[in-house]
Amino acid sequence: MKKTILLAVFLAVVAGLSGAALSLVNSITAPIIEEAAIAKEKENLVKIYRCGEFKQVETDLEGFPGIAGVYETTGKGYVYKCSVQGYGSTPIVFLVALDNDGTYKGYEVVDCSSETSGFGSKVAEEPFIGSVKGKNIGDSIDV
Repeated sequence: MKKTILLAVFLAVVAGLSGAALSLVNSITAPIIEEAAIAKEKENLVKIYRCGEFKQVETDLEGFPGIAGVYETTGKGYVYKCSVQGYGSTPIVFLVALDNDGTYKGYEVVDCSSETSGFGSKVAEEPFIGSVKGKNIGDSIDV
């Protein structure tokens, strides 16, 4: 009985120390991971508008579940960060830019890593990207 209690206490101490270590590592690495995500998003925004200045717009997106964020590009239009479920396990995340006249100025896929190669991954390839750019918001896009 004494040995069982001693082993239970030892296990509780080891679990507590492990939890504390994980919490410490998370508190150290979380800001670094967040900065890397912001840098990756800005890198993709610059691919659409090379000389643009971007400002994240605070909007109520409650009725638009596919839109994850909106960026205003000074004097050029808006860039929408969208997320849709494809065939893979993780959503397809992409950026689409609209100018003030409603013309698609850019389209950049941020993540479609879990999509089937040659099928769902085609949304990140040039034939599809070219079919989006230059169209108007009222035009149909073959998906």
